[in-house]
Amino acid sequence: MPPSAQSVPVHAAARSPAATPPFDAVYREHVQAVARWTARLGGHDIDIEDTVQEIFLTVSRRLAEFRGEAQVASWIYAITRKTVANQLRRQRWRRWLAGPRILRAASASAASASPGPEAELVHRQACERFGRILRELPEKYRSVLVLFELEDLSTKQIAELCALKPSTVKVQLHRARAMFMARQRDLEERGRR
Repeated sequence: MPPSAQSVPVHAAARSPAATPPFDAVYREHVQAVARWTARLGGHDIDIEDTVQEIFLTVSRRLAEFRGEAQVASWIYAITRKTVANQLRRQRWRRWLAGPRILRAASASAASASPGPEAELVHRQACERFGRILRELPEKYRSVLVLFELEDLSTKQIAELCALKPSTVKVQLHRARAMFMARQRDLEERGRR
């Protein structure tokens, strides 16, 4: 055996293109399971077709990184779980932000072509409350929250942009969400009194 062949580590062979399964075979074998997982993890709040497409885009981009340390199905399930969670999170934020706009649109279509003063007031108050809560957050938390939730950047992209470690971004994002939601609940409770 030549010396160069002996020095190749075993894990490097697992990453070689020959060990990577072809994308079309992975897709055919796992697409039904991914659709099922997506439906069960996301429930009625998720567009299954779009989410499955997003999952397999990720799989196609990252297939060369698959090292074979786990089964392909386990690896794809982890991608599915994360993608579905991200979709649900984005939808939750969009619904929260669009709630008054949806209310305004429903009111406008029911009454006339222009929204009524009540719907306009609800929309304006929700936007003001959102802006006030964001402004009250400490800058480092506000910027991470805006970049992740509204600009839809990944934690890695935020880390690069803000010169932080990805783990720091995750911690700041977790704290920012908690602060935002606590402040939102506080304002809602005060409004009910």
